[in-house]
Amino acid sequence: MITTVLRHALRARGKEPAVLCHAGADTRADLAGLPAAPGDVLLDLDAQPLGEPVLDGDRVAGLVAVVAATTTDLNRVLTSAVHLPRAVHVVVALVATPGHQEPPVPVGPGMGQWRDLQELRVRRVDSRGWVCEFFFPNATESAPVLDAVFQGTRGRRRGSAVAPLAALNGSEAALWRPGDTGAHGVAAEGPVPLRRVTPVADLVLRVHDSETPPAWTDGAVPALDRTTTGADSWDALTGPDGYDHAARLSAAPRTGSDRTALSVSGTSAPGTSVSGPSADPVQRIAPIDETTVNPTGFGKAEKGPLGHLTLQGDRAVVRDGKKDLVVVAPDGTVTDVDLARLRHLRGVRVDWSGHSGPHAAVRAVASLAAGGVPVISGPVPAWAAGLGAPLTELLATATEADLSDRLTREEHSVRLRRAALYTHGLRSRWRSLAAEAGVPVPPGPRISVILCTRRPEMVGFALAQIARQRGVELETVLTLHGFPASMPEVRTAVDAYRATGLPLTVHEAPADRIFGAVLNDSVARASGDLIAKWDDDDWYGPEHLADLVLARTYSGAELVGTGQDFVFLQEIDLMVWRSRESETATRFIAGGTILTDRVVLEETGGFRPLPRAIDTQLLIAVTRGGGRVHRTHGLGYVLRRTGGGHTWSEDMAYFLHNYARQWSGWRPSSLLEGEPAPLGSAAAAGQLVGATQHTGGHP
Repeated sequence: MITTVLRHALRARGKEPAVLCHAGADTRADLAGLPAAPGDVLLDLDAQPLGEPVLDGDRVAGLVAVVAATTTDLNRVLTSAVHLPRAVHVVVALVATPGHQEPPVPVGPGMGQWRDLQELRVRRVDSRGWVCEFFFPNATESAPVLDAVFQGTRGRRRGSAVAPLAALNGSEAALWRPGDTGAHGVAAEGPVPLRRVTPVADLVLRVHDSETPPAWTDGAVPALDRTTTGADSWDALTGPDGYDHAARLSAAPRTGSDRTALSVSGTSAPGTSVSGPSADPVQRIAPIDETTVNPTGFGKAEKGPLGHLTLQGDRAVVRDGKKDLVVVAPDGTVTDVDLARLRHLRGVRVDWSGHSGPHAAVRAVASLAAGGVPVISGPVPAWAAGLGAPLTELLATATEADLSDRLTREEHSVRLRRAALYTHGLRSRWRSLAAEAGVPVPPGPRISVILCTRRPEMVGFALAQIARQRGVELETVLTLHGFPASMPEVRTAVDAYRATGLPLTVHEAPADRIFGAVLNDSVARASGDLIAKWDDDDWYGPEHLADLVLARTYSGAELVGTGQDFVFLQEIDLMVWRSRESETATRFIAGGTILTDRVVLEETGGFRPLPRAIDTQLLIAVTRGGGRVHRTHGLGYVLRRTGGGHTWSEDMAYFLHNYARQWSGWRPSSLLEGEPAPLGSAAAAGQLVGATQHTGGHP
């Protein structure tokens, strides 16, 4: 189908040249045998150096066609696609997409660039592929067309930008900055071009082989250097005996000299940064594109087979028995389609001998972890220090038995994805690069927690849950619905919360003010970028908000929350685990876990002025407006059910007939990390010492 479309396009392109591009594994075959003319260009976008135009001068192409193996591959090469020429006919083909992904229905750029668009075709190819064709009467920029196709797979929201603005050099530079059509290519020695009087970038990254690059000449914009993934192959790193030598060193006692051999730094060592400040092996690893490599589509397959990441021939593969499920790219890239092919496995065991080089091995393992795949490995070799300590510890301590239980398997997956995305995610990596170069970046989003309660006796309990949140910057708006802040138990709890140093606004609402209106009043008093709704009687783990922010980043959804997986039926002292589907688009989440942007509330009209079903009405408004709701894991949240007083009216029988597991007494997930004492109580005084350290945010 893809080849047929390209043949027709080539016959209709006129006298202008055609630029035929491919990206990702095995896509060159789709371009083989096409009726190309002498002036046509066949281009591997993965190898296209930044800063080099594809056609001379300002020549226009009759056709620009890009065949990408997966959405991950398309997003990666958007960075190098800025050098594609303008064209009147653009074809974008995706060979395969994961089942959870939206069709690539593009939306125009918004500044009139597509007002004269004549025709747009979006067609499915086989069961998982797509072809998009654009016809313009006058030549238009090709890169924004590719970008629109990619964004069509994610919905209308682009998500937070990657900072700082970057200029790149080197054929593998796009691996470090996927999806950025605003990145500029520069010469290896500089300088950074100016737009009028302003440099087009705030930081330059040069990605080169093991040779020392030329001296950087631009005194206004700093440059950092990294080596390509192939520069630290076993042969280049250790000589002819390659991996065997590195493995022997890894297995030996780690003396100072051994660490130097395996974690080399300085200006001449392959596999490391040639700039002085980058001795940290983590910062030498190309980042993971969390927009496509993430836990979305996670499956609860504790009874599935165990896969193995190992070597087959000269390529790393994930095998199920004798079947290769995934062939890992030489640079260690794992795609969204690769992850979809592994969802039926209960986990993957890493054979540390099965990789083309240390850098590629670390990227592959970290990508699997970021994708939510439950990975185990046993002892991690010293040459894989680039994984980072948190991820290394999780891989080394988990066992195959942990993967055979549905709950412990998912808990391990959540810990892995947190560690991988915080350590190796694209946005985290570039913030670290900016810090290394001394380039300021904007602060992360601030969360306003909206807590509205009619029960003075629950204020201390709820504030204690908020006070232990870590990895985020937050403020709290406490609305007392029908009672004053002067009540002793309220005043004591508020004073204890303020003693932590966390910002708190207290608002007293009249008892007869309708609940939905009270919530809107609370939002009006909030100053954060994000609004998180909080229930006064439920339990929240200390990474609850951080997990929601992470899900917001990788899902691109307008509103995120968790399922009501754990429910504590207080009247009968029973904990129920419902094991709902997670990491998926949905129409329903737990109302006490809503996290959304302030602008989304504005677009949807805020909370409806109703006494109940407020959360459901907001979810309906978001989806009606074309937005998406994403449900992340529910292991860090416990819903409390008592005899009455709930705005959600399901009775206890509903939960007793809908569960995967139940326990007598209090039995939450280990991710809840215990239960803090209510603020204002004697037991709470010792728990909140140093609570202000929780507001710094993840790296």
